[in-house]
Amino acid sequence: MANLLHVQYSLIIESRQVVFQFLQEQVKEQLNTPLETFNGKTIGYLYLHIANTYIAWAANFALGDDIKYFDQQAKVSLIQLRNIFESIDELMYRFSDSFVGRPETPVKGFKWPEKYIETNAFGIFTHVISHEFHHKGQAMTMARLLGHIPPDTDIMRF
Repeated sequence: MANLLHVQYSLIIESRQVVFQFLQEQVKEQLNTPLETFNGKTIGYLYLHIANTYIAWAANFALGDDIKYFDQQAKVSLIQLRNIFESIDELMYRFSDSFVGRPETPVKGFKWPEKYIETNAFGIFTHVISHEFHHKGQAMTMARLLGHIPPDTDIMRF
């Protein structure tokens, strides 16, 4: 049986590639243009935040890693984002390999000193991908505010 988390995450990668292609062809240098409507945040900021969330939950919490976070305030190029997300893709495949055949296994511990968390691989996986899609929607809205018409970036595109 195929690793369901691998299969699902491959769909996430495909969708993200549509976004990155759009950013490369249309948004270009505006990747780091602050938008007041979004509290001065940029599309680049959102994608660094997305990467940090994968690191926080899949790597550092679930796998017990100690991976450093990206500076979300830093200006970032699309080449840098692509490289960052290649490492996130490797992380997520390692995460799914760690729970293959047993995604319901409890993952628990202290995420913050005072906050005890208990979930499983399905919970963490669902959280990080829904988080990415939430912010992807915001990024596409930001692109519209910058004067661009985003493509369909859903998993199932028509």
